Amino acid sequence: MFKKRKECEELVYKVMDILDPSGENSAFYKKKFAKLNDKEFIKFFEQDFPLKFQTKLFDIEPNMEQIDKALKFINVPMMEKLNLPFLYTNKEGIPVKSEDTLTVYVPLKKMKQFISKKNSNSTNISSRDMKSGLLLSIDKNGNTSDREFEALAVISADAAMKELATFRADAMEAKSEFYNIINTTGIVKLSDVELDTKDSLARNNLNVWLLGATINSNLINDGDYIPRTIEDKDLKLNRK
Repeated sequence: MFKKRKECEELVYKVMDILDPSGENSAFYKKKFAKLNDKEFIKFFEQDFPLKFQTKLFDIEPNMEQIDKALKFINVPMMEKLNLPFLYTNKEGIPVKSEDTLTVYVPLKKMKQFISKKNSNSTNISSRDMKSGLLLSIDKNGNTSDREFEALAVISADAAMKELATFRADAMEAKSEFYNIINTTGIVKLSDVELDTKDSLARNNLNVWLLGATINSNLINDGDYIPRTIEDKDLKLNRK
């Protein structure tokens, strides 16, 4: 038992030292394990997630290189396919698998004003101007700003911009279908829902203003026709 416990402790210390070169984490567990007898030591590892890495803001925060090195040391892959039994399971009980997914938490650097951001972000989108599509009142800080879109454009995050400007914005029909798919299957992709150019409160609002100024645009219009005119025309043709 002494030999196996010694090997177990050494493994913990080596991994902690890879993630934390300062040695503070390995020292923390050396002090903790020194107080445990063999029975208490075994009981400690029987709990869920017994080993917890102790971080220190801007001081002890492992980077991806250190995380990758630690995972390779214990022979654990950083990316792996996850079982998704809630989506589909075949007759043999084998669930469908996801694409390769990170098996570790991604280390995100804290924002300078992290607390104020966390306390001021909206969690709801119910207060909305149904003409302009903008969020109002206590939900208005849930709007995506021009600066945020510019930042996404700089890094060529086209899919993120599309999602934020449509499904997460004022494309109400597409949003409703998105929510329905999520509630039904638990997962949704941009390609699952087809976007309609006229499914946007802001586009429709701006188009009305332009038409009022005798200006035609291609925001939602098809040539010289607005969608309502085309729909009425198609309806009359179908009736004939």
